Order: sequence, then structure tokens, then C-alpha cells
Amino acid sequence: MLAACLGAGALLWAAAPSATGGGAREVPLDSLHGSAKLDAIIERVVLHQRALRSMRAEFVQVRSSEMLLGDVQSTGEFCYLAPDRVRWDYRQPDAMVVLFADDWVTTYHPAGQRAERVKVSGGDRRFVQALAGTLPLDDLLAYFKIRFEERTAPQPYLFVLEPTAASLRRRLRSLSLEVDRSLLLPVVVDFHEADGDATRYEFHDIQIDPDLEVSRFLLEFSDSVVVETVDVSSGLG
Repeated sequence: MLAACLGAGALLWAAAPSATGGGAREVPLDSLHGSAKLDAIIERVVLHQRALRSMRAEFVQVRSSEMLLGDVQSTGEFCYLAPDRVRWDYRQPDAMVVLFADDWVTTYHPAGQRAERVKVSGGDRRFVQALAGTLPLDDLLAYFKIRFEERTAPQPYLFVLEPTAASLRRRLRSLSLEVDRSLLLPVVVDFHEADGDATRYEFHDIQIDPDLEVSRFLLEFSDSVVVETVDVSSGLG
């Protein structure tokens, strides 16, 4: 689950203030090779990430672990509102809401009438953004070395990132991003933890810049819901 992943430290759809630019005569990406192609793809993906105001998509999450008998698949709806609000509404197999806003990750289990609110550090905030596909690629380069793997169209561009900081390497083995060639945004986020556990998010039926109210990213609980609050913000920043 997302809350269990916070120790690895990360958002990839998330955008900082909108970047402008994008030349009137862009060179076709597939006409480039080597480092020139990698640099051009990263530049254009970052422009799209930073220009993104909101996003809605269906998602499939697949988790694998030695502690599990087999892969566990969950499905639901994902919503993002710039600059840093993210919400996962899990529908199957169990209803659950995971909300990230204002440095807090809230996990709510309606059936059990319980919720957990975790105040996260700067490092954890970036990790949540990476899982969501909202942290711009150029920001990731400060924490990861990146490898671009060539694929033939129409397959998404594939980036494999390995953490460079020792504090991250102790927790995270690798992070892979599949970037849609048309949207120039991540549509698959796949991360492998140091202990061998893995989680994969696939986004589909994507809507770019839909109208999303800020109220969607607020959770208020009745007195019948047991809420546990944890502060881990003094951790890695």
C-alpha cells in the first residue's frame, strides 16, 4: 500500500509553475539518436508535466511480494490537481481512499471505519509524487541516474531510474516510467523496493486538465471513524 512505501522517500504527473516554450519547429523525436534523443524526450516530457493543471484516470495497481501468495491487483480512479494534490479511490477488491495534500497522506478504509493520517518529510513527498507520475523528470535527475531503453512505436518510451543517494538505495532498487508518445506523460510507474517487493501502476482512460474541485481533495470524518495521526516529517528531507 502507498503508506507502506513512504520510507523510500518520492510525486511524476505533478507540476511546478507552468513552463512555456516548445519551439515552433520541433525536431521529430524518432529522427534523433543517443543522448540527443534522451535530452529531447526529457525536455518535452518536462514541459508537459509542468504545464499540467489536472488529470483524471482509471488505474490498475499490481503488487508483488514474498509475503503474498501471488500478485495482488487493485483498480480504481486517480485524480491530480496541480501543484501537489493527489487522490486514489480504490474500488476493487476493497474500497479505500488514499489522499495526498499539504504534506499529509491520508488512508481511509470505509468498511472498517478507520483512517490514518501521516505527515511526511520532503523526501517522502517526492516519493509520493514519483508514484503518481507527477514529479518532473528533471527533478528526478537530482536523485536518480536515468537509462533510456529504445522501443519501437507505438510502445511507450521507457525510462529506468536507479537511486544515487545511499539513503534511497537502502529502500528502493529501481523506478521505471513508461511515457506515452502522444501525451508525453507517464502512463506506467513501476518501482522495485530493495527487499524485493514491487508495485506497478498503469493509468488508462486519461483525461487531461478536467475540471476538478479542491473539495475533492479534502476528507472529513464523522465521530464514528477512528483516526490515527502519525508525524514522520522529521525523517529524510
